[in-house]
This record gives sequence, structure tokens and C-alpha cells, in this order.
Amino acid sequence: MILQCAIFLVSLGLMASAAPLAQKGSSRSDPDGDLRRELIRMGEKDQKYRDRMDRLMKNMPGPENKRATREFLAVLKKQDEIDRKNIKRLDEIISRYGWPTRSMVGKEASNAALIILQHADLSYQKKYFPLVKEAAAGNEALAANVATLEDRILMREGKKQIYGTQVRINDVTRKLELYPIEDEENVDKRRAGVGLPPIAEYLKMFGLDYSPPKK
Repeated sequence: MILQCAIFLVSLGLMASAAPLAQKGSSRSDPDGDLRRELIRMGEKDQKYRDRMDRLMKNMPGPENKRATREFLAVLKKQDEIDRKNIKRLDEIISRYGWPTRSMVGKEASNAALIILQHADLSYQKKYFPLVKEAAAGNEALAANVATLEDRILMREGKKQIYGTQVRINDVTRKLELYPIEDEENVDKRRAGVGLPPIAEYLKMFGLDYSPPKK
């Protein structure tokens, strides 16, 4: 179960108490660029151990399974600590300024905020999903990242994903596999609509071959 939770980190009826979305043109909230720079630094910390985690994850089903798993969990613990600090600070930022939109902090910093949210606890993801969805509708957030966040929320709730962005480790085979998709026959249409590549192409990044559902 720990390894499945790690997949959520590596790669919908929501709370009405979320902070209001910062309006387009609200760059005055960050006139000196301090917030932008802080979010970019937080985004860099978010990625500190993830490449290493990805490499170790690919080795876990192989002959070095036990060693790779132990090392993976040790690295995961370090990254988890960073993620907890990041989301705590992001929560403070949103409470004060609203969601960090592109207009407020620029594209790089806004994307960093969304990636940090993707690696946060489910409660934070559900709390702020309405804000990032609204931001994407106004071209203030990357639609592909919002789709990934939605899939992660659904998977963590035990529901089928929509865009096919999530994979997991099978409890029996211990191998990486695609998490179940709702209306899988039309998944590539939905992916194209949010700027994601075809699912077969995407899954090659994980070393997986995709077989479309039989009609």
C-alpha cells in the first residue's frame, strides 16, 4: 500500500471554504516578484528526489527488488518531508493571495504551485481543485496539470480516472500498470482536449505497452 501511495506522489464535490481565485491582472499582489521567486524555489525542492524515486521504482520488480524497495522508501521519506513543508506554505500563500495564477506570478511559478498541490495530501487537493479548475478555464493554469490532479483525486478515492495519467504497482504481480479508466475507448479524445499526448505514447515513459480496450 505504501508503494501505491508513492505512485500518487510521483507522477469533485469539493469544499466551499477554499480561498477566492485571484483575478486576472492581479500581478499587483506580487509587485517585487518575491512570491514568484519563492514558488519557483518551492517547485525546485518538490523535484529534489523525484528523478531518483522514478529510477528506483523501475528496478523494484526486478532481481534487486528488496534493495531498491528499501532505498526507495528512504528517499520517499525525505521527499515527503519536503512535500509537507511545501503544501503548508502554499496553503498560507493561497489564504492570503488566492490561487497563484499566471497573471499574478508568471507561468513557471504558477505551474510550480500546481505541481506542489499534486503531491499534497488528498484533503488539500480536494480543497483547492475548484480553484485550479477555474484557473484553467481562464487560461491561468495548465489544463494538462489540472487533468492530472483530477485523476489523482479520483484514484485516491478509489474511483476510475478520466484522462489516464495515473499508474500503480499491482499488489499481486508487483509490476507497474495503468490505473483503470472511465470510458477508456474515448480517453485519447479527452487527453487531446487538455493538451495531453495519446495514452500509448505517454505510457512508454513508464516502459508500458498500451492495449486499447476491445470493442
